[in-house]
Amino acid sequence: MSEKYRINAFFNGVSSFKSAFPDLSDALVEWRELRGPEDERPADTRKTGYRRGNFTQGMLPCSNPTCHEGGYQIDRLIADMLAQEEMEREGLLLCAGREMGDETRRGPVRCPHRIAYKLVLSKREEPEKPKRFRRRRRPNRGHAA
Repeated sequence: MSEKYRINAFFNGVSSFKSAFPDLSDALVEWRELRGPEDERPADTRKTGYRRGNFTQGMLPCSNPTCHEGGYQIDRLIADMLAQEEMEREGLLLCAGREMGDETRRGPVRCPHRIAYKLVLSKREEPEKPKRFRRRRRPNRGHAA
């Protein structure tokens, strides 16, 4: 697994999905990790999401043991989707890390791992505004003297 390099759980400096994306109720990610551009092997599809309780970081970890400071920046992808007003997207996402293996003599090179993903966002439903009840004034019940 790649070494973690972020201090905060999400790229914009907050510690939770809810505070990073207050307009969303969920983000469901399905992905298959590939070892490189030529990787055609059938890989297990994995899922994560905020409502599932396992989307607590903005990044999915890279499984490459020689990758440093890597992972898949799902939080930046979500932010881009929101900016583009997209609720669903499929594509490839490259690992953000670099390989530092013994065989890498010319210095660090980009990690070749990537994920094929599908990401579905769910907007937070606006809660109905509570009806404001006007307090009725009680009739003045003066005491009889």
